[in-house]
Amino acid sequence: MKELQKAIRGKKCLLFIDLEGTQLTHEMIEIGAYKVLLRDDLTVKKIFKPYHAYVLAKHRVGPIVTKLTGITDLKLKKEGIPFRLVQQQIKKYMGKDYEEAILVSYGTEDAHIILSSAENNMDASVDDARFLARRFLDFADFLARFVRDPNGNTLSLTNALHAYGVEFEGTAHSAQADAYNLFLLFKAFKEKPEITKEHYKNTLAVRGHVAPPIQKVIRALSSGKTVTPEDWDAYVLEALQ
Repeated sequence: MKELQKAIRGKKCLLFIDLEGTQLTHEMIEIGAYKVLLRDDLTVKKIFKPYHAYVLAKHRVGPIVTKLTGITDLKLKKEGIPFRLVQQQIKKYMGKDYEEAILVSYGTEDAHIILSSAENNMDASVDDARFLARRFLDFADFLARFVRDPNGNTLSLTNALHAYGVEFEGTAHSAQADAYNLFLLFKAFKEKPEITKEHYKNTLAVRGHVAPPIQKVIRALSSGKTVTPEDWDAYVLEALQ
């Protein structure tokens, strides 16, 4: 798909990533990532063993985040590593692909967490954080061009998987599980274009910024009806009344 090729900027290495952050300062407290190599047709050539770590934060996790993720300040004290070490380990994990890889997330929060973590850790590399933050593809935003809920809203990761007939694997809000399920969604999007096509027709029919006459034409066609020139004239006149 040309749009997908454009979205990943023609790169053949992707890092599917999910981050959990503190409630108030949005510092990284957990990272899960999968390095994936693609063939020229964007099918998966190889998926590597995951990278995972709990990360020490300068500020408290916060009760809402703890309830959502199960991560506590005590857990980070026992198992967490400094953010600067995470930066080093990610470079080692990515190897020669570090400079060229695209980071794939579901939403925009992960890029913000990387920047916030660097800002709150004076021994971390701000330049490295900014470099990675510029290389993100928000797959939620990309998918929303084609697949949305009946009201035109962006789907959650779990519901997006369900749209492609894929069950979520593991526990939600676990960084490693979320990163892997994002990979499954990417794979399903590539392998099931017929599902994307059907959802895209429905998405076009509910997009709010489309002019009402065009929206009516799309809805009619999506439901299998024939639209005649007379119908088109009627839709236009109705919009002008």
